[in-house]
Amino acid sequence: MTSEIHPVARVVGGNLRDARKRRFILPEEAAELLSVSVETLLAMEAGHSRITSKDLHRLCHLYRCPDDAKALRTLAHTPAAQTRHDAVEVGTVRDSAPGHHGRLAGCARQAREVRWLSTALIPPPLQTAAYARAVGCPPSALPGAPLPSSQTVCVLDERILHTHHVSPEVMAQQLRYLLDLEGDQVRVVPGRIAAPQGHLVELRMAAGLAFARPEHDGVVYLPPNGRLSALVSGMWDLTTSAATRELLLYAAQEQFGRAYVHAGAA
Repeated sequence: MTSEIHPVARVVGGNLRDARKRRFILPEEAAELLSVSVETLLAMEAGHSRITSKDLHRLCHLYRCPDDAKALRTLAHTPAAQTRHDAVEVGTVRDSAPGHHGRLAGCARQAREVRWLSTALIPPPLQTAAYARAVGCPPSALPGAPLPSSQTVCVLDERILHTHHVSPEVMAQQLRYLLDLEGDQVRVVPGRIAAPQGHLVELRMAAGLAFARPEHDGVVYLPPNGRLSALVSGMWDLTTSAATRELLLYAAQEQFGRAYVHAGAA
């Protein structure tokens, strides 16, 4: 195993910090359990230092998240050179264990900033319950809060708004929800995003960037590089708040019209 710490350690640390905070456990208590300093514990949570399988198991027991222990241990001790058979980049790591979307959400809650680029579906942090059911999004993929966190921004392909794969009633409700969001948490790129089909999530963690591609049966973590950051930034630069609102309004009117016709036909 290489001595380099794989960037997915930032994901593991983010999950541990999220679990600790949700249980209202002070870092001093967790550090005492491991017989380490608070500084060492915080370094583990940031992904700056390694964490042993034994310590990770003990923390998961303390935080009452034993179901995540095995998956986090696998991620924490993945060699940096390991790849998927169909990976396009060296260092790609896949989390396909049950609860993978929930672990991504936990990491995102502890990120300083999350930028979500989507060419396929409305990202889970922005999905209404009806839309999530319609597209088959696992409940564990949702953030567990009525609104996305203030540090999350989403950049969407315009074609997502005009889909015919979701009923117009559900889609109209989803678009109205996006229009009612306060702040600048969603941007729409006019036309087609020049990116692979699916989702790309950029997580700005304390120790640096981590990238993820959520899929239906798992989450793929990618080694960070300038090209991915440039892709997300480039798509963001193609948008404005005013243009996004116009595109959302137009799509909502279209979907409401389809819903009216659909109801009349029924």
